[in-house]
Amino acid sequence: MKDVVTIPKSQTPEKTSSKGELAVTFLGHRYLRKIYIKSQNNAFMRSSEKITASIIITFLIVLFSVPSVQSQYEGNVFTGSKIRVGVNDFGALGVDDEELGSVGFQYPIGSEYESLATGWWGDGWSVFYGENSAGFSPDDWPWGTIEDVTPTVSVRTLSDGYLKTIVLNTNDGQLQLTFKIRFFTDKKFLIVVMFIKNVGAATVQDLEAKRIVDWDIWYPEIEDYDNYFGMDNIRKPNMNLAVAFINSSVSGGYGDMDIASIDTLRPVYMGFASREKPTDYDLDWDDYESRDIYDPYKVSLSYEGATSAYFDGCVVYQWLLGRLKPGETKALHMVYTAGDSLEELEKNVAQAFKIAVTIR
Repeated sequence: MKDVVTIPKSQTPEKTSSKGELAVTFLGHRYLRKIYIKSQNNAFMRSSEKITASIIITFLIVLFSVPSVQSQYEGNVFTGSKIRVGVNDFGALGVDDEELGSVGFQYPIGSEYESLATGWWGDGWSVFYGENSAGFSPDDWPWGTIEDVTPTVSVRTLSDGYLKTIVLNTNDGQLQLTFKIRFFTDKKFLIVVMFIKNVGAATVQDLEAKRIVDWDIWYPEIEDYDNYFGMDNIRKPNMNLAVAFINSSVSGGYGDMDIASIDTLRPVYMGFASREKPTDYDLDWDDYESRDIYDPYKVSLSYEGATSAYFDGCVVYQWLLGRLKPGETKALHMVYTAGDSLEELEKNVAQAFKIAVTIR
């Protein structure tokens, strides 16, 4: 391994007020926020409408007395030969880069193929332990017992990519959360390993973790938040792979996708998988800011890869991890991947799992 290398970060202190989502964020209703954000065209904040939006946001800041947060969109952008990702300094995907703009997960590489940092930047995580909780997604700011915590971040340059390490210590002195994120310059996948360690003196009870992944495949290109969704649990029952895709040749869904006329469109698949089987999951916008999953929406891909679900979904995985003794650590090994077919997606996940378990 080479020495630790500091990659220039994106620093955009005005990002908090420029995204136009302050109102619904502080209302605290995720479904209402989804309706608000995703009903707006990306051009909402452009040209003459910026003035109106600024007035609204200024009013809301005064109304809610919101403190300024300047680090929620900071991180590192990694570009390889296959994918480009923005790895946030709080363990999620979503970086506002001064030159490249919004970067979460891009395959192929290019802003028109952005599939996470669009609309509501809904990639993130949460933990619940005893009566306490903590979590993060770029548009929600750090919350709970990490809301005033500064992450410790390092990036190592490797022969085939990068390893970014993020350490967060909860302000109650109970947990240390470490994210190790492995990027490969020649692969179509990203590995995220989350370590949860009890650094306190007492046993942590009822530990629960969640991860959310809001795929909006190629929204800048096709201007539609709807994707096909399904769990790949018929073909690969032990892979724990949630799939989102757009594919004009696949039948099913709730109507005509109306994308066949887009010349640039070709089949593209995005996947999120966990080596550890989730206790439960939801494909339709469960709230990651609370425990449990209520009334989840679930659908499986057929063996041929077809699905009946075509909508604006959001993947939520939940793991019930039980007790955590002082000094004990539990880990979750996760994979984000892209592919030109379901078969390629599955091969990418299988390869990534083998590498993920070696990251410590």
